[in-house]
Amino acid sequence: MKRAAIIGGGIGGLTTALALRKIGFEVDVYERAPELKEVGSGMSLWPNAFRSLNQIDPNILSPIAIRDRSLRRLLMKDAAGERIKTLPLLAGDCGGFALHRAELQSALARSVPQDSIHLNHTFVGLKQRPNSVLLHFENGASAETDLVVACDGIHSAVRKSLGLRTKLTNRAYSVWRGMTAIDSDNEARHLGLERDGDFSESYGHGRRFGILRLGPGRIHWYAAANNSLRPPDMPEGATLRHLFSGWHAPVPELIEKAESAICTNVHDRLSTLPWVVGRVAILGDAAHPISPNFGQGACLAIEDAVVLAS
Repeated sequence: MKRAAIIGGGIGGLTTALALRKIGFEVDVYERAPELKEVGSGMSLWPNAFRSLNQIDPNILSPIAIRDRSLRRLLMKDAAGERIKTLPLLAGDCGGFALHRAELQSALARSVPQDSIHLNHTFVGLKQRPNSVLLHFENGASAETDLVVACDGIHSAVRKSLGLRTKLTNRAYSVWRGMTAIDSDNEARHLGLERDGDFSESYGHGRRFGILRLGPGRIHWYAAANNSLRPPDMPEGATLRHLFSGWHAPVPELIEKAESAICTNVHDRLSTLPWVVGRVAILGDAAHPISPNFGQGACLAIEDAVVLAS
């Protein structure tokens, strides 16, 4: 049986493990963290990822793809809350839906044999041999395998070890992703939505704010703003409140009551080949990082895994 080693136990790495197991590989996943814990907040899973996961195993998504998280209609607004446009999304065999990143990672991890996931394994180097690859880890462990797939993110250590050092591009804007719990008798109306399947984006000068429902009382929101609009020396939390003060309800409320909010300075990389060097492949953000406000980072990593297995 052929062996594969996956570097990185995130969404891309776990999906790759499942895709390769399906075609007969014995797979080991090496994760540097002491536990599989996805940092982040909500995410949108779009049809390309939905179809890819269903191609691997339809049972992965069945417990979490519930109706009240579906994304079927985008309400586009200005900063005052006036509707600019209503954009219905294409109906078909599958649509988009919202979920927490940790939910998807947990669903994937449950489908991978637990004895094949190795925590506290930080990759430090590799040596390609004629018929195998030898991996070395910071804890002193080593492993020999037939195939290595790097799913270790935008600052991929495997990518660097292969000499693929294409410079990251600074996109001069920042993205915030947050979670807020609300308690309302009419959640849709409170959020400025009209029915199940609605989500919204609002636009102002150099700024954007999106709202998605993750289920009753759980709201995922995201914000983007040009860095030129950020006041110098203002604390991070105050910056976000400042940028969206005076915007329509419930934008200021969602920011003020946020349980968590993560700010990311946006970088990406020109999509340059190769993504395969000998017996080592890179995928997801290690190969082609994409700005988070496109909602396709995890989706493309999932699609990559299916294409690689094919």
